[in-house]
Amino acid sequence: MITIVSPEGSSTTYALKRAIENLGGRCKILLLAEEDLLVDRDFHLECDLIHPRCSIGHYLGRLTLYSWQVLNALECEGYRFINSLKTLYNSSDKFKTIKILSKHKINTPKTALIRDYRDAKRFMERENLDYPVVVKNSFSKCGVSVRKVSSDEELKRYTENALWEGTIIQEYIDFKVGDLYRDIRLLVVGGEVVGGYSRVSRDFITNLYMGGSIRPVEIHEELEELALRCAQAIDGDIVGVDILPSREGYYVIETNAAPGIKGFQYLGIDVDYRIAEFLLRCSKL
Repeated sequence: MITIVSPEGSSTTYALKRAIENLGGRCKILLLAEEDLLVDRDFHLECDLIHPRCSIGHYLGRLTLYSWQVLNALECEGYRFINSLKTLYNSSDKFKTIKILSKHKINTPKTALIRDYRDAKRFMERENLDYPVVVKNSFSKCGVSVRKVSSDEELKRYTENALWEGTIIQEYIDFKVGDLYRDIRLLVVGGEVVGGYSRVSRDFITNLYMGGSIRPVEIHEELEELALRCAQAIDGDIVGVDILPSREGYYVIETNAAPGIKGFQYLGIDVDYRIAEFLLRCSKL
């Protein structure tokens, strides 16, 4: 039995359940928003494997810390997780992700964890950065709280509560082609790149949640190797890798240990079955 843990359910969650069952496996969904759910000290599940579709993060205040606490409580029972909670955290904390990738010699934007405006300005001066820069919550999801900052006035406003909000400042990478911003999302499952697409938007935040659209992308050897190195660096089995193409080369801005599949479905790529096959194999080990 595979249990998918999800805050409120999503198209990805239900697609994975259907794929697992169509492949002959058994699957149930633990919805953390379920009205009758009560997690006490004796709470446990009857399953062979847990697949978390949640972690810790800043997303409209919805079930984020609660989700993380439930997962950690379940870990005490000795369940096997795909992805592991360590991988979930390493991917959720964008600053730690950058640190890990950088230590593995993977190209990332210059980034600093800051307490206030003065930290931000010190970082910009030390790294010889001009505006614009990017300011975001290190635990933000779906592009929420990501800002392209173009002046001292804006920088002061968006760093006002940095010490309490886990704020990071980042070098701005220009990935605009003509009138459109185009980044790349690749999906690694079980040590293999199973698909990818380009997210396109007139805004530099290209997330589908924020209105970005999908285009096919050619996955050549360099991109494939980069995605595999990122998944290995964060010790992830199922990992979305977000890449910015620029004139200076590829920059990895983050990884996602609970990636959605909507973009792949749009292009007719059945990654839900690839993930389901992998989870079924792992549940039998």
